[in-house]
Amino acid sequence: MRTYYIFLKENLSPVFFGWLLTFFSSFGQTFFISLFVPFILDQFNFSKSVFGGYYAVATIIASIFLLQFGHRVDSRPLRPLTIQTVLLLFASSIVLGLAIHPAMVFIALIGLRLGGQGFMSHISLSVMSRYFSADRGKALSISAMGYPVGEIVFPLIVGLLLTFLNWHLALIISAVTLLSVFLMIRKLNLEVLDVHEDNVEVSGGEKWEYFRQIVSEKPFSVLIPPVFTFSFVTTGIFFFQYVLAKEKGWPLEWYAMCFSGYAIVRFLFLLYGGILTDKFTASKLFPFYLFPFVLGLLALAIIPGKIAALFFLLFTGVSAGMSSIVTSAVIAELYGTGRVGQVRSLFSMIMVLSTALAPVVIGFLLDHGITVSQIGFGCAAALGLVSVNSFRIRSLFKTEEPVQVLATTETESKNS
Repeated sequence: MRTYYIFLKENLSPVFFGWLLTFFSSFGQTFFISLFVPFILDQFNFSKSVFGGYYAVATIIASIFLLQFGHRVDSRPLRPLTIQTVLLLFASSIVLGLAIHPAMVFIALIGLRLGGQGFMSHISLSVMSRYFSADRGKALSISAMGYPVGEIVFPLIVGLLLTFLNWHLALIISAVTLLSVFLMIRKLNLEVLDVHEDNVEVSGGEKWEYFRQIVSEKPFSVLIPPVFTFSFVTTGIFFFQYVLAKEKGWPLEWYAMCFSGYAIVRFLFLLYGGILTDKFTASKLFPFYLFPFVLGLLALAIIPGKIAALFFLLFTGVSAGMSSIVTSAVIAELYGTGRVGQVRSLFSMIMVLSTALAPVVIGFLLDHGITVSQIGFGCAAALGLVSVNSFRIRSLFKTEEPVQVLATTETESKNS
């Protein structure tokens, strides 16, 4: 922990900015929106499948907008870009809180998913990947701490508000906390995190040509299967986690206790993952970070009784803690930092698409009699295959000549 103390002592301001954005990205994350879902279903007489369809389509639209505009983090000043994102998230929360028609719900969902899960996370992880080099792992791990802290804090706030107020007011009052971001970023020196003046915003044609080039090169075929599969499986499993618990015969209080263990392990490996990334590089860790999740899924499929829940969640916590750090860092290592925002926007769009598809596919399988154990086996096999494929990353670093798509302009900072 001493390494983190020294690192924070020298880099508190930029890392706090990264943490701040992931923390307030909570407003666009599934766990936060799900707190209001029962009230939305009742008011608008939505069935679960209809609302799920709204949510999936809104998420896909948001991912397309992120792909279209995500490159702006590579060329625009951070302060106005951050303010615009916070305003989008705030306005979308207010629209949902005032919603009197399904169309307002749908528009609000697009804004929440784009502003929260999309841009707040995208700006944070892109800037940390670009600004830091030697300490990139630690910067990403501390910034990503905003996710679990938000998962702890906001359900408590919303739960307390819902005790005394209707859901409309509870959501609007919760959204007011977003305004504190303006006060905090005024005191931060964000100019030091901005890109160089000569980093000109790419045109539409250049942008899509670069995306085509990325997709056609070998690194994409190595990186994208784990990114897609991990997001798909975790979203699908956790979306139906109480169905899973019921089928396996786990008491809900036992599952809740095991889930607390998952949160603790995820937190610890967020920290430890940053140290490992700085020590070994993300490219060396990349083939291995999904193996604990594979073991967890096999435990879910094979082990009888309550102990399966413990093994499943603890092993899953290891991979979940490592995931955002390793994947964000390896993108910077392979593609450079000159256009890291543009590259991350493509990977983020694919990840978001996987989270939209997962509940639909897993729900279909459950509806057609596929058991949780069978789903666990299938997911473990898929993750095992993509992990084996990930070992191809080593060949990308064997030659002195980089793959053409990797030869983007490096703008590594003088980082601490």
